[in-house]
Amino acid sequence: MSEIYGADIAALRALGHAMVQRGEVLETAVGRVAEAVTGTDWFGPDHEGFVEEWQTTHAAALRAAARDLAEAGRRAVENADDQERTSDSYDGAGGGAGPSSRPAPEGTDLSSRDGQGDKAVGDLGDLEDAGEVPLTDEAIDASEIDQGSLADCWFLASAGAIAEQNPDWIREHIEYDAEDGTYTVTFYEDGEPVEITVDSNVYEGAAGDPSGDPSWISIYEKAAVEFLGGEYDDIEYDNPARALEMMTGQSTSSDDLDPFWAWDDPPSLESIGERLENGEPVVASSPDGGGWFGDPPPDKEVVNNHVYTVESVSSDGETITLVNPWGPGGGTGSDGETKPGTITMTADEFYENFATVTYGGSMS
Repeated sequence: MSEIYGADIAALRALGHAMVQRGEVLETAVGRVAEAVTGTDWFGPDHEGFVEEWQTTHAAALRAAARDLAEAGRRAVENADDQERTSDSYDGAGGGAGPSSRPAPEGTDLSSRDGQGDKAVGDLGDLEDAGEVPLTDEAIDASEIDQGSLADCWFLASAGAIAEQNPDWIREHIEYDAEDGTYTVTFYEDGEPVEITVDSNVYEGAAGDPSGDPSWISIYEKAAVEFLGGEYDDIEYDNPARALEMMTGQSTSSDDLDPFWAWDDPPSLESIGERLENGEPVVASSPDGGGWFGDPPPDKEVVNNHVYTVESVSSDGETITLVNPWGPGGGTGSDGETKPGTITMTADEFYENFATVTYGGSMS
């Protein structure tokens, strides 16, 4: 998408967020059609040829369109943010501290901005050597992720969901070389493993543990930046389905909770709990509320246009617990409201405050 100067900033940002979300809906539709195509009882050479054509041509084209839609939306949001920062530089306005549970490095720009409840890229601070990070079960946990300064909750919440289901998966996909101080993280592209090697130096303002120290998520985030293009801007504003696929190599599916977009009734909490019991990483995305495509979450404790790790569903199916990748201390949103690190909701509250739930392949 070329840059669009002079556009209404709020409208452009709302359009961008909606395009990212609709890319996720299209990806979900492809998955549902794929299930229908491969699950039919029609047999014979015509069926085999049709399935092959669907998988190699039509499904690939539709998934590419979904990725392009999400990418165009991400660029629209970036363009809106660039225009807003340019405008601020002329009128002297300045943002306050972003919603972080740990102090920003000196000189770091953490100006709050709309979109994923995250923070502007700005200066990420100094580099520090992570060394050999802990890879215990206690360390590899969704509650041990603190987002830092980047707008990459889509990636961090998904990593937390994988960690919740199978910390061994994280350990098996990150390898430290003590001799040269590098890490090799294995991601997946079209289901095929891709090894990404990075050094152990990470930015103070990037993701880490709740104490502000480097952790496994610091390394994963740095490797993801390299995997996605090499610039820290490349990891901002994207689809959690993409994160789950690049980290697991497995296909994903999603349920839309907004009745305007949903094809079916929203999933019950019991069915989401069954997904978790099956070993599937699960994340939930709150709505944008940017002006054209719905209202912001009515619960002031929920971050606008943000992705959360789904930690659990109660045994009676009455409540759902979600983890905010801002860390256990949560933070303060751009609306001035406190956003907790963990939130438990009833089914009605969940449907009122979240737009999409996304499932990865089973990690069991």
